[in-house]
Amino acid sequence: MATLVTRRLLLALCATMLAPIAVLVQPERVCGPVCLDPDSGSAVEWLSTLGSVRLNEIQVVGSHNSYHRRPEVELYAMVDRRARAWDYHHPPLPEQLDAGFRAFELDVFVDDEGGRYARPLTIRGRGHEPEFESPGFKVLHVPDLDQGSNCPRLEGCLMDLAAWSAANPAHLPIVVMLECMSFAVGDRLFLDFAEALPWERRHVAALESLVRSTLGDERLITPDMVRGRHATLADAIRSDGWPEVESMRGRVLFVLTEDRHVAEELRTLHPRLEGSALFGQFGIDDPDASLVVLNDPLAQWAEIARAVGRGLLVRTRADADLREARDADTARRDAAIGSGAQVISTDVLAPRTRYSVRMPCGGIARISPRIAGNEAGRAIAP
Repeated sequence: MATLVTRRLLLALCATMLAPIAVLVQPERVCGPVCLDPDSGSAVEWLSTLGSVRLNEIQVVGSHNSYHRRPEVELYAMVDRRARAWDYHHPPLPEQLDAGFRAFELDVFVDDEGGRYARPLTIRGRGHEPEFESPGFKVLHVPDLDQGSNCPRLEGCLMDLAAWSAANPAHLPIVVMLECMSFAVGDRLFLDFAEALPWERRHVAALESLVRSTLGDERLITPDMVRGRHATLADAIRSDGWPEVESMRGRVLFVLTEDRHVAEELRTLHPRLEGSALFGQFGIDDPDASLVVLNDPLAQWAEIARAVGRGLLVRTRADADLREARDADTARRDAAIGSGAQVISTDVLAPRTRYSVRMPCGGIARISPRIAGNEAGRAIAP
């Protein structure tokens, strides 16, 4: 009886504290310093102080296409079959952060003159989105077809992130993947789609400058912090490991992903990434490797294991194109969580039918089950 009363009190407290973000989390699973095990229903106290646990020894849930707003799926499906996979909507970054998500992905497009993406295709013809008018980096998914964004200007995304971090200085380290996009949609059905511009070295330099000026050095995790006295990041990670989580609270790690030549331009600007505000995605065996993207935990299980074994951070995806959510298929999600990958990304922040992405105890951050010791797998406060 006492257990039932305790559980009801916890649920009531959850409902009060988390009502503003109920669309993102299941309140019966996450509440203050306690989470409820979904199998036993028993309360499990999460760890708030992590001691000597290092950055590569925790797992967090993050959002894929973190800026995404649902497009007019019915219209775009007539033009592009991929549109059915775009039927999801994420809240603004501060709301995701409030809910405990600690990894984000922003697709960044070059727009030197401004206005390149300001007149997207809509069901009523060409629209007008003034947020895309000013020059500078833009954040969107697919030009014209799927460009609804909660922060169309990268500067706005970074300002939101910086403000939230400053207001919550004890948060777990945040990982932000900047996907530097330059693909072309290609015209079809007599429609002239906006063409993405190629990334140049000057754009990489401007991107780094924007990150540094917006966040400030005091809120960044940089390659120099990890490398220390060693010649390369790989040497440092192999010899000393990543910094301890407690020393990195309140900080954000940015890594350039997607387009390998953009990461190479960063390395040209900063040999060995010395003095860089950004990390780059390189191959597992590259001396400057830090975070690698291995999106399919079922097909790439062995590769993820090898990267984790080398001390690298790994981002993988619990779901793709909403297939798992539609079918309530948890095989990929379970493989992602069990793989040891530190960043588990999902399109499904709010649970759908019988599908949601949470750690085994119901939280969205935990110590990796692959480390030694009694704390392995324990839920941690985000």
